[in-house]
Amino acid sequence: MSQSSSLPHCDSCGTDRKSPLSREVKAYGKWAWFLILFGISSKPTAVSFQCSQCGQIFDRLSPEELEHYV
Repeated sequence: MSQSSSLPHCDSCGTDRKSPLSREVKAYGKWAWFLILFGISSKPTAVSFQCSQCGQIFDRLSPEELEHYV
């Protein structure tokens, strides 16, 4: 079993996190948007992965992964 097949994937298309058809959907808090308006980068509060073909959100970063998110 390969690493990519063990990742969560889209039910209808089979897209996973590493696929070029997936996109990251980031959510920011209110203070983060304020900082972004002034050109200051901020870490997202949540990152989900969405299939660009069917639109299904199939995965999200764990709190541990989010701490190390660049």
